[in-house]
Amino acid sequence: MATESRIALMKERFYSTLASLRTLTNAKNTAYIEDERYKELIEEVSTAKITARKTSRDYWLLRRYDVLTIDQKSKLIFPVKDTTSTIIYYACDSELFDILHEAHIQIGHGGRDRMMKEVGSHYKNITRKDIETYLELCEPCQQKQKNIKKGIVVKPIISSEFNSRCQVDLIDFQSQPDGDNKFIMVYQDHLTKFVVLKPLKTKRAEEVAHTLLDIFTLLGAPAILQSDNGREFSNRIIENLKTYWSTLKIIHGKPRHSRSQGSVERANQDI
Repeated sequence: MATESRIALMKERFYSTLASLRTLTNAKNTAYIEDERYKELIEEVSTAKITARKTSRDYWLLRRYDVLTIDQKSKLIFPVKDTTSTIIYYACDSELFDILHEAHIQIGHGGRDRMMKEVGSHYKNITRKDIETYLELCEPCQQKQKNIKKGIVVKPIISSEFNSRCQVDLIDFQSQPDGDNKFIMVYQDHLTKFVVLKPLKTKRAEEVAHTLLDIFTLLGAPAILQSDNGREFSNRIIENLKTYWSTLKIIHGKPRHSRSQGSVERANQDI
């Protein structure tokens, strides 16, 4: 009972929306066929078919319409070329909602394009706007749209040349030290993924900055250096580096974040 009530309300809203759209567009020469006009067309076409001396109006009607009688009920159809052709009907206003609703259920609440294909294979005058109006009122479809979660799209970082943007991280080996060395610095070029590894005794600002400078003298300083939000790189390191390279930029990115540390974090796992 609740379902019938919901469908009845949906049907009422559908025709109310269509009426508003027709008023706005002044749709007199559209595909819509009101019930009274549908009956008139059947009579006009039936008369035109048997008229001996046909007028230009008769020929126009017969190019667009034909009448098919099934169980003593006349239906307006598009003229068929032969007996093997598919019969395409014209829908009157009172049939429109039921036709759309039945087709929508048959295709499992399919979207607009599937509805267009399904309905278009049987009916001549049901428009895209009719289908869109129906779909906007289908509660299951609207709920499904609301539940679709859009993933966060992160703008990828694009590097145009070697050593223009690099990333750096520290791997903690304090539980397995190699002599005095308890950390490994991982320095990676963003474009080529080329990696430089350097041992560190500590992660003090002075030692980290000194080791970075050693890499810079070998490869040159990058235009941008990405770090992991400054947990390993203190403000003191940044200031020390900028003393030598004033144009150096530091981007703080969280580990495994696609804008910054994703690549170097994967390198850490490999190491």
